[in-house]
Order: sequence, then C-alpha cells, then structure tokens
Amino acid sequence: MNILSKIFGNTRKPEGLLGKMMVNGMNGNSHAALAEWGFGFVTVNQNDTALDCGCGDGANVKRLLAKCNKAYGIDYSEVSVAKSKEVNAEAIGNNRCEIRQCDVRSLPFDNDSFNVVTAFETVYFWQEIDKAFTEIYRVLKSGGTFAITNESTGTDETSVKFSKIIDGMNLYTGEDLKSLLENAGFTDIEILIHESKPWLNVTARKA
Repeated sequence: MNILSKIFGNTRKPEGLLGKMMVNGMNGNSHAALAEWGFGFVTVNQNDTALDCGCGDGANVKRLLAKCNKAYGIDYSEVSVAKSKEVNAEAIGNNRCEIRQCDVRSLPFDNDSFNVVTAFETVYFWQEIDKAFTEIYRVLKSGGTFAITNESTGTDETSVKFSKIIDGMNLYTGEDLKSLLENAGFTDIEILIHESKPWLNVTARKA
C-alpha cells in the first residue's frame, strides 16, 4: 500500500494516530457547510428519534440532538466512535444519545425504531450497499426519512481521482442511489444537486 493510499484510506475507516488526526479534522469548514446544506432538506421534529450512520466525529449527531429529543450514531471505526462519544458526552450522560460501533449491514436496533436516518459523506465506503439500505429501511418507522448527503455527484473530477486512490471507495450518482433505494423498498425519492458545487443530496421515505 503506498503512502497516499494509506493516508486517504483513513477517510474510509479511521485507525490509529493518523485516524485520530483525520477524525479531529472532519468538522472543518467544508464538512460543516455540507452538513448545513444537507440538513436543509430533512425535517426533524422534537419528538423524533434519529440515527446518523457513519457518524465520524459525532458533529452531525450533535446537530440532530439540537433538533430532536434522542439521537444515535453508529460507525465501524473504533476511533470515530470514541470521538463521537467525546463530542456528545453531555447528551449521553442525559440519556439522550447513544453511540455504537457496528456495521451498517447489521444494525443493532429493532424494526421501526427511527423517524429519521442520515448518512453524510459515508455511503461511498459501505460494503454491500444494497444490504445496508435494506437494514436502514427495516429500522425506519413507516413514513420515516432516509437522507444521504455526499460531497460528490459521482462524476466530478476530484472524486473520480480520489476513488482511484482510496481502496474500497465507490462513487454513486443520484440515479444510482435512487435505483438502490427503490430496490430496498423506499419511495418518494428526491435528488438534489448544489447549484455551484458537486454536492448531492438524496432523500427517500419508507411508505
């Protein structure tokens, strides 16, 4: 594995010291702006229970907690889980938040558990994404929303270049995601692209 692959591979699954540095830098201006844009297309009510998949540094779990009574975060990186717990320590102490280490293909939650599920800058790295979407469909309540926000439309030059460096990174267009979501049972799928940046947001509902 060359040094570039090792460095950028930590965007997929942060590990060790390099992973900690990567996670600590996740909530920079770019990711914060992307999150703000993505949340603009998701309605989260105070009484909702929400889940952020691939929660990374925990910043988006914290954003969910500002909108609803209880939020969960999951990530398969031990480093990310530790950082998310640190960022949301107060809410965890107040029993408003839980952060768990797991694989999105096998979520440790009951059927119909969540009103909202979000995934920011993460679906590129999901193995067997069809199984992951089926799991998210299972844990969503009827009428619930699944929102995906990517800093890539799937065809932009920068992301295509990175996908050749980062092992296990798969790019998706809005239409790619729509097809996968429909196969998992989702309906009312909307695809939105930022007016000036290659940012993609896809929302879907469980009927």
